[in-house]
Amino acid sequence: MARISSIQDGLDVSNPDVTTPAEIAAFHAEYERTKKGRLDSFEFWIEFRPDVLKRHKARSRHFFGDEAVGFPLPVQLLAIHQYAIEAFHGGIGYEIRLARSNGAQRTDILDALSVAFIHSGHAGMYAARSAAAQALRDYEDPPLCDRFPPGWEVDPRAFDSGMDYARRDATPKDMAALMGWYERTLGEVPRSAQLLARHRPGLLKAYRNRYEHAIRDTLPKQMLPYLLINHNVVRGHADGIREHVLLGRAMGLTTEQMLDAVGLAVLFAGIEVLGLVEEVAGDLLDL
Repeated sequence: MARISSIQDGLDVSNPDVTTPAEIAAFHAEYERTKKGRLDSFEFWIEFRPDVLKRHKARSRHFFGDEAVGFPLPVQLLAIHQYAIEAFHGGIGYEIRLARSNGAQRTDILDALSVAFIHSGHAGMYAARSAAAQALRDYEDPPLCDRFPPGWEVDPRAFDSGMDYARRDATPKDMAALMGWYERTLGEVPRSAQLLARHRPGLLKAYRNRYEHAIRDTLPKQMLPYLLINHNVVRGHADGIREHVLLGRAMGLTTEQMLDAVGLAVLFAGIEVLGLVEEVAGDLLDL
């Protein structure tokens, strides 16, 4: 990793016990420049204990590697995804503004929210509608740019299992197609899929219909495992972590990119959850 500056978003994080008015002004200017605005969570600590904010900011650059500094949009889409799942109204809004400043197309955001709806239930989508519906109606796409890492590619059919979605019931042929997809793609069949294939194949097929088609327009295929590695680490879901690290490997994510998704989970879940990652996927991340 390249040498990291002591200045983070205008703050000298190497000196947490002293915060000058000039630093606070620079911090506010940086957030206003990126359209993120002033965040209540940070303003609270600026007022009462700036050292807490500085130590938080000193940590944030270490969540991800050098590549993510040059391609910040996946991180911002990850935040939109997680904030929608958590129904964090304010977070959804400011991350959409930040994502646009880094080249996000409207369809990038909608694809990320579509993935989020798989796990958010109604609460997340109520928050998304409240926070983002008008902004998305008025959204003007910024000029196209290289907003994703080299090698990431759009492929809406990347997750096709071969099931026949023209019919709602699940046939033995559907289940055979899906089990074959898991074996070819992941090298193993997740336990959740094994259970549902035996007892509720229709539910498994309906779930996969959403999963396979959540990304439709402009997100690269690599974003699905990237988002779901992060989410499963955040919620401490062992099987989900392993499944999506395996999927990340299959879709061409590098170890560093998967570690970005893992590392960012510390923001939401704390460092202790990484013991579970080591237990269920450490061998895969070491490859």
